[in-house]
Amino acid sequence: MANDPGVETRKIAIQCLSRIEETSSFANIIVPKMIEKSSLELRDRNLVTEIVYGATRMRRSLDWVIDRYLVSQPPAKLRSALRVGAYQIIHTRIPDHAAVNATVSAVAKKNKGVVNAILRRIAEESDIKWPDDGTKLSYPNWIIDTLTKDLGSDEATRMMEKMNESPTVSIREDGYYQDLASQWVTDLVQIHENDLLLDLCSAPGGKASSLSRKARRVIACDVNLSRHKLIQENIQNLSISNISQVVSDGRDSPFKSKVFDHVLVDAPCSGLGVLHRRPDSRWRIREKDLDNLARLQVELLHSASHLVKEGGTLTYSVCTVTSQETIKVAKILESQFTNLRPQKMTHEKWRNFGNGLQILPHDFSTDGMTVFQWKC
Repeated sequence: MANDPGVETRKIAIQCLSRIEETSSFANIIVPKMIEKSSLELRDRNLVTEIVYGATRMRRSLDWVIDRYLVSQPPAKLRSALRVGAYQIIHTRIPDHAAVNATVSAVAKKNKGVVNAILRRIAEESDIKWPDDGTKLSYPNWIIDTLTKDLGSDEATRMMEKMNESPTVSIREDGYYQDLASQWVTDLVQIHENDLLLDLCSAPGGKASSLSRKARRVIACDVNLSRHKLIQENIQNLSISNISQVVSDGRDSPFKSKVFDHVLVDAPCSGLGVLHRRPDSRWRIREKDLDNLARLQVELLHSASHLVKEGGTLTYSVCTVTSQETIKVAKILESQFTNLRPQKMTHEKWRNFGNGLQILPHDFSTDGMTVFQWKC
């Protein structure tokens, strides 16, 4: 059984979950590294990713199911194994007996008995009676409360259910992997061939690379030097020659005022619109972080507004849907800069949202995004 790819797949999934928990690392970093070291075929590599991402997303609900059959808290690695098994039983089409047998075979001898017993009990349940929506949906209560307050109960539930699914993979014509919602953001920036555009928070450079096809030159800025390597890799891979990189804090720009035809502020945010893509983020972001992020977003927009030429445009986009980081930020900026005129944008895929546009994950199986645009 040691060389059985099904068993090896579960072993690697358990190791990934354990490493994520022990080191507070991110799934998108740990999983590729662990898979690369293995000899698994593509199908089994994909299954590792599905199990680890899924078990991370559904951590709260899985733990509730598991804990009903435990008399004490298990060691971290044992809990990871139980999550791996329970996720397969509850959330995949893998036959229960196959999920149980492969998971039991993947754990240490001393844990086989308890893993076998608990997973078989879970497999015997035909209908789980969840104690509340938070446990069933597997989100922190504050995220559920925030989305419900901002979107309404029905839309919030549909959004959270959608973000419990694996994300759709989208590829641009030039071969770059980019979610459709992000592609549609760049569609909203009306650029002419002689225009100069500043992407103030550019890394990893997806939007900058798309906009470079229409602009004379794009300046890609980011405060993080290491993330500039991602921008550089994308520039090289896509054979782009009209992007220049600048390491700078967008709140303290080195550029002269009123020099850009367009400024894009794709700002750091809570990422509550991409929780399907970043499975561990829902357990790491805190409600108090939204205040700090909103302040940062206002500061970035304040700086950006000084850089746009008269007649130019300022575009603000975030991969979240909270009112605190979207419509409230826009209203603060508009109150401070009366020369900024909200631009009426139209796109068949987007919802009208105040003076801007918004798309929710369940609308078209994309990331959740919000966009505002102003003419200077």
